[in-house]
Amino acid sequence: MPFGLKLRRTRRYNVLSKNCFVTRIRLLDSNVIECTLSVESTGQECLEAVAQRLELRETHYFGLWFLSKSQQVRWVELEKPLKKQLDKFANEPLLFFGVMFYVPSVSRLQQEVTRYQYYLQVKKDVLDGRLLSSLEQGIRLAGLAVQADFGDYDQFECHDFLREYVLFPMDWTQDEAVLEELTQKVAQEHRTHSGITAAEAELMYISEVERLDGFGQEIFPVKDNHGNDIHLGIFFMGIFIKNRIGRTTVIYRWNDIGNIAHNKSSIVLELINKEENVLFHTDDLENAKYISRLFAARHKFYKQNKICTDT
Repeated sequence: MPFGLKLRRTRRYNVLSKNCFVTRIRLLDSNVIECTLSVESTGQECLEAVAQRLELRETHYFGLWFLSKSQQVRWVELEKPLKKQLDKFANEPLLFFGVMFYVPSVSRLQQEVTRYQYYLQVKKDVLDGRLLSSLEQGIRLAGLAVQADFGDYDQFECHDFLREYVLFPMDWTQDEAVLEELTQKVAQEHRTHSGITAAEAELMYISEVERLDGFGQEIFPVKDNHGNDIHLGIFFMGIFIKNRIGRTTVIYRWNDIGNIAHNKSSIVLELINKEENVLFHTDDLENAKYISRLFAARHKFYKQNKICTDT
């Protein structure tokens, strides 16, 4: 009888293990956590598990992404089973937590934890080189980041630690002499922020980043109807088209867009009060499906939350 009980326990454990998997998630502070999920668990369930650890309530601004087999960023479809997406598309079962829905002003974020995670994201956008800034802006941002992350200038006898702290995008720091000069300027900038709390410095940092070109944008290479290479982008105000040959950027605001779909390998943009749809062409069906779904999700979010839809 005891032997039979032991067998049943073993069987139950094995069945459970087959129905579960462990995934790693890299947070915005670069720490990696593990999450045990059912094979049927959705991306939303994983996101909520991460948010619970971070004590984050405003989860709707955030998402999870992974690197695809072609090393492209691919956002998780939160309503669908996570494991199937990772098995089919991911290069490895490592997820990244990040801001999926940027806002035009940090004042929209209610919770301090939300603002902190948002700060970590925009700082990463700057340091990874996704946003371009002038030297003056870069020094200002670095000074604010040091204040936010380390506190007042006068509590340090020496500022040599700044040489070990990532202050600038990688392509700024190839020349040692230039890096040393910039670091000294950051130390001077840091001095001017004494007395400002970490939360205040984070808000000032975000406000500065909001003015940078490319803030909150995600861009995809596509072709127009004439076969020309163009950039199709999305941000909190709508969808935009950038031509490499220097033409004016075209913006379709959220209120002008009726529907976003795909037809084979083409992305179809249906405009309100316009008889003709706008078409963009990708290299394959799967890419068109992904971009159109992503754009439709952004369209729904920004219209539902009335962010930039009244202008």
